Amino acid sequence: MREVKKAGFALCIGMIVVILSGFGPKRGTTGETDAFARHVAMLRSGKPQQKAAAAYWLGQQKSAAAGAVDSLLEFLGDATEVDAKQYRQRPLEKMTVGEEVAAALVNIGHPSIEPLIRVLKNSPQAEARKNAAWALGALHDTGATSSEI
Repeated sequence: MREVKKAGFALCIGMIVVILSGFGPKRGTTGETDAFARHVAMLRSGKPQQKAAAAYWLGQQKSAAAGAVDSLLEFLGDATEVDAKQYRQRPLEKMTVGEEVAAALVNIGHPSIEPLIRVLKNSPQAEARKNAAWALGALHDTGATSSEI
């Protein structure tokens, strides 16, 4: 019985050391996870302006937003015009939700390549294919692609 107590005590001390040394769960990841979830939810249920702003935000997260690629792809064919001045510091003249999504996918980089190729090959929406082609070209120009395209 005494050995069981010693083992339990040693286990507790070991857990405390692990937690205090930073090998436990990372602090701050919950807030980041919440922000990603909030922006993906806005993509799905927001107004066009909110969808475009959410896509822009996700694109600014670069490869950290790789998990949002499939959600972004759903809106690649959205031709609704938005006012990028409301969420971009350097807005482009006219922009659509789909174009903002394409720009976000370019910013996310390499994880976007295969899904964009699938859209280009299989989407029935001409607007989605156009935006996918533009994004793939932009990814190629940035050097994100090798032989994928």
